[in-house]
Amino acid sequence: MMLSDPTARAALRNDDDVLGLALAQLNANDAAFLILHHCFKVPVAALTKTWVANGVPLIPDYDYLGHVHGMLDHARFSVASYLEEQGITWEDLDWQSSAAVRAIGDRYGVDRLLPCADCGQDKIPIIAPGGRPREYCSNACRQSAYRKRLSTPHSDLNAPERGMLPCFAGMERQIPFRVRMALVALVSSGTVGAERLLLPPVDSSQPHEGGFEKRWSRASPMTWAARVAAAYWFRRGVWDFSVHQSHPSEFKPHHISLTCRYLDQSPGFFERYGGIEWLEIPRPRAAGPVTALRITTRN
Repeated sequence: MMLSDPTARAALRNDDDVLGLALAQLNANDAAFLILHHCFKVPVAALTKTWVANGVPLIPDYDYLGHVHGMLDHARFSVASYLEEQGITWEDLDWQSSAAVRAIGDRYGVDRLLPCADCGQDKIPIIAPGGRPREYCSNACRQSAYRKRLSTPHSDLNAPERGMLPCFAGMERQIPFRVRMALVALVSSGTVGAERLLLPPVDSSQPHEGGFEKRWSRASPMTWAARVAAAYWFRRGVWDFSVHQSHPSEFKPHHISLTCRYLDQSPGFFERYGGIEWLEIPRPRAAGPVTALRITTRN
């Protein structure tokens, strides 16, 4: 059956077949970079680093970033030309659900899916342009969720099925949806408790024992937030704790985390590493009281 046959074109609308054939027109590297950038939103700068790290000869003053942009433009043009020959457009394809796309994502470790905060479908790539997991699979779902928030009584926004707890109010933009869902599940099961605290400021003229200025400058909001959190524990007699580490195996039973960067590690911190208390500061500030999310083990 010829590809120009309307029946064949209809059959080719199966995403896997179309994308497999379209990507076959490219070399493996171009195809992978196109999928990583278009479907998984991997920044071009990250693709450039990957390309150079894979043994590309280093040439002084060479525009590697521009070269990768050219690779992507050529790949997009080739795929679009192939789809046009079949009477198919990019909009006809559900790229993120394609087996061809998932195979490339699996090879590069970006294949995990997340549920959309609006429609619930598992289509959201783990990497987003801003470096954080996306909450919505499309702009349409983002707008739909916004309209629902406008028309929904405020009390309903704290419903567990929306990945919300009362203590998350005002922090939900900093806490990724999937992390909120994991914490809601832990709270609902009685594994942990969560509450919101307003930590009082400390005397900035007094020396401190945390050594935070070795990591951040004295005037950094991170330093101030860490000092305030440490003082909170010192007052409770807790002296052995970790601050803003990147992996649960590096955590101590009491842990301070800043900017929600590592909050996605908190479920493992409690379930697998014997964590006792997690103090999260979503928005560090350079002075005054600090708002914190306190998560403690109950089981």
